[in-house]
Amino acid sequence: MFNFTRNRSWLVVAVAMSAAVSALGASGSLAGLVEAVLRNGPSSRLPAHLSVVLGISPIEQETAVKQAVVHDGQTVRTFNVCAANAADIVIMSYNEQSRSTKAYLVSPGGKLRKAVSYQAGAPANERSLADARHDLAVEIKFWTDVEHKQGQRK
Repeated sequence: MFNFTRNRSWLVVAVAMSAAVSALGASGSLAGLVEAVLRNGPSSRLPAHLSVVLGISPIEQETAVKQAVVHDGQTVRTFNVCAANAADIVIMSYNEQSRSTKAYLVSPGGKLRKAVSYQAGAPANERSLADARHDLAVEIKFWTDVEHKQGQRK
C-alpha cells in the first residue's frame, strides 16, 4: 500500500498526525498537523530557488523545515513546516517518472498563498491560485486518507 521512505520514526509521525488530520478534514485548519510535524518530523531543507520563488526567503538560500514524507507509487509527497516561521507551510508532490513537482505555499488555516510547478532542472512556473486549488485539495485529501488508514491499523 504505502512505502514509508524514512526510518521508522515516520510511522510515529503518521500515527501522531491522525487526530490532527481528522481535525483538518472537519475545519480546514492545518494547525494540528503542523504541530505534529514540528514535534516529530525529521529536519530537512527546501531548495534555495524554491524558497525564493515561493516567497519564503528574499535571498536564494535553503530553508530549514521539519518534514513528513510519504512515497506512494511513483509520487513522493512532502508536508514541510518552515522552522523559522511555522506559518509558512509547503506541500509538495513530486512525480518520479516525469520528474515534475507541484509545490503549494499555504497558511496554517489552509489558505493557498502561492503555487508553482517545475520540471527537474527547469525554472519554476507560477500557477494561478484558481488552477492550483483543485490540486491542493487532492493533496489535502491524500494526507487525510493517510490518517484514515493509520486509524484503521490501530
